[in-house]
Amino acid sequence: MRLVVRGRFIPIGPCRYASHMKLQHKAWALILTALALSACTAMLGARYIVGDSFAQLETAAALREGERARRVFNQQVQALSATAQDYAFWNDAVEFVTGHQPDFMSSNFEAENMGYLRISEILVFDGGGRALATLEKTRDGSLASLNAERTASFQALAAQVLAAGGPKRALQTLRAEDGELRIVIAAAIHRQDLSDQKTYGVMVMTRRFDDTEIALLAEVLMTPARLSFDVAAHPGPPIHVHRDEEEDVLHVVLEDHTGQPVADLVLGLDRRLQARGRALSGLSMVVVAVTSLMASLLLVWLLDRFLLKRLQRLYGDIEVITRDGPTAAPPVRVQGRDEISALATGINHLLARVRSDAQQQQQAHERQEATRAQMMQGQKAEALGRLAGGIAHDINNSLAAVSGWVRLTMEDLEKGHPGHESLEQALKATRYADGLIRQLLAFGRKTQPKLQPLHLKILLEDTRRLVSAGLTRECEIVCVGRVEADVVEADPTQLQQVVVNLLINAADAMNGKGRIEVTLDEITVPFADADAHARWPGACALAPGRYLVVGVRDFGPGVPAEIVDQVFEPFFTTKGAGRGTGLGLSVAQGITVRHGGHIGLRSVPGEGAHFHIYLPACGGEAAAALPATTTRTGSAGRELLFVDDDQLVRQSWSALLERRGWQVTRARDGEEAWSYLVQSPRRWDVVLTDYAMPRLNGAGLAERIRAMDQPPPVVLLSGNLDEAGSHLPRELFAAVLRKPIEAAELDAVLMGVVRRTVDDEA
Repeated sequence: MRLVVRGRFIPIGPCRYASHMKLQHKAWALILTALALSACTAMLGARYIVGDSFAQLETAAALREGERARRVFNQQVQALSATAQDYAFWNDAVEFVTGHQPDFMSSNFEAENMGYLRISEILVFDGGGRALATLEKTRDGSLASLNAERTASFQALAAQVLAAGGPKRALQTLRAEDGELRIVIAAAIHRQDLSDQKTYGVMVMTRRFDDTEIALLAEVLMTPARLSFDVAAHPGPPIHVHRDEEEDVLHVVLEDHTGQPVADLVLGLDRRLQARGRALSGLSMVVVAVTSLMASLLLVWLLDRFLLKRLQRLYGDIEVITRDGPTAAPPVRVQGRDEISALATGINHLLARVRSDAQQQQQAHERQEATRAQMMQGQKAEALGRLAGGIAHDINNSLAAVSGWVRLTMEDLEKGHPGHESLEQALKATRYADGLIRQLLAFGRKTQPKLQPLHLKILLEDTRRLVSAGLTRECEIVCVGRVEADVVEADPTQLQQVVVNLLINAADAMNGKGRIEVTLDEITVPFADADAHARWPGACALAPGRYLVVGVRDFGPGVPAEIVDQVFEPFFTTKGAGRGTGLGLSVAQGITVRHGGHIGLRSVPGEGAHFHIYLPACGGEAAAALPATTTRTGSAGRELLFVDDDQLVRQSWSALLERRGWQVTRARDGEEAWSYLVQSPRRWDVVLTDYAMPRLNGAGLAERIRAMDQPPPVVLLSGNLDEAGSHLPRELFAAVLRKPIEAAELDAVLMGVVRRTVDDEA
């Protein structure tokens, strides 16, 4: 036998149940023992629990009877209280108290009437607490007045009612006097209509709760009853049961208005229910013993027939799994529809899960390796961006110097000179290199493209010449333009980079040999033809309008259908290690989307891939940017202070500007330029400065110039604007330009700044 621990099988030796006590015999012994203990416990429980249950039932019934007795007694108290309030809440009583009806007592409280109302005593006090009249019905049925001592015992109750105020005030209490219980009610005397809300006095009525009253109460309760005034001898709750060998009695404590116990109402209880409970508990013990014996025999047979044998078969199947392993062993046999069959099914699912987990672990490992490779590619891209940011200034200065000297050479040559075309291509290469640097700087910052109107035919032709120099190896690139209105608003460098990426991918798909078709078409969304979506993949994501479509098609093996939706994901590539980062199509899609367009792909295995770049078309061609010319401007005789720390840039661009009529003074940094401005009597029309320079940068120089009495305008020309970012104080400069720049554009900007300054001074 082997134990499974985290996918490994550890042999633990044979463990046949035949050499030890069988599980079957263990189960029999366990069941018989458990049933014997259960039977003993049940018999003891039947002996004590049943008897105790009957005692509890008897106690609960007694408590309910006590509550009933209290309610019946309280009904007598409430009846006497209602009688007292009826007489007190009467205008005749008010007239008697005020001395206007002296026969009130004799006409209302005769001996017969007091007997009918079960009134033992009645007292009337005025508003000052003085007794006006008293009556008592004696035991022989005659009426008599109360003595002064007896009357004084009720004055305190009358005083409480008078002190409480309120016409409807009534006080109910109990008193124990001479071995008897008296119910005492004191009610405020007032007028029936409550017109003056005045309490005129107090009427006190008592009822003697004697043996006759107790007999009537026992008759209503249908149980023996008596009064006990020895309350302290039976402490406990207001209603409690007292048991002894002679009798079981129920004590109902009667309290006065202050909550003090006055007497116990003692009720006798029937003990026959408890005796019946003891007899029933003995009979229950016998029944439990017999039933337990029969149940144990039946349970042993059922357990052996339907459970133990099935467990033995399940054990045998599991032993096979531990011997052969989860991948080679057959599934466990499933029988029935209960927990054992569910266990067998669960074991089969576990075996399937083990196999599935092994496959998933392998796939997860492969995905982890792919993610690690993507992270490495991302880190490479980030490092490339940081490297570009660090050297952007120097590269742009070099490009500016190269483009400057190239322009000087072009101006020295005649238009028809054979080298003129080569120099023009060199200028385009410098502009493309500048765009690549800016794209690297913007990588990760998602900056918006700098749009300008341009002709797509010219851009595609320039791109074809650029990549034909070796980027597409031996591939033939054919450009076909099918539209005349080819103007779009786009960043020429970024858009050219999109086309270059697609051309390089097409060349790689054909291993550097074959034909690449670049087409230019136009469409209008939404389509009038329902089948147009099949011809123009990806167009469904476009907003309504007119679009120019740049198509790049190769004739390689095509893109497999299962990865068509993944080709635009970052770091996804089908190229081998070291041949691609997986960022080309992702960057191209991002650039196109920021231009308001989209890239679609249609691929047929064996026939190649066809990418479509959708770009919103402009309304006309008038705004399209054309190549810059070298026309002269009205800059003759203008004074220019040119500040740049790169000597080649200073020399080349100073020469270019001087040819356009500028009188250029050169300075190596901001401090040297500031010394010229402060010490020289000359007045410069404009200051053209770089941003990053030693000692004093362009922003510091602009701040100093701004503090002068008649400051000349300052124009910033830098190849490091992306690094300056939001910290650049643009309000200090009349214009901000990026290196490299066209000479004609720079000349036009400088002249525009000078003209605005002259107009402002005028």
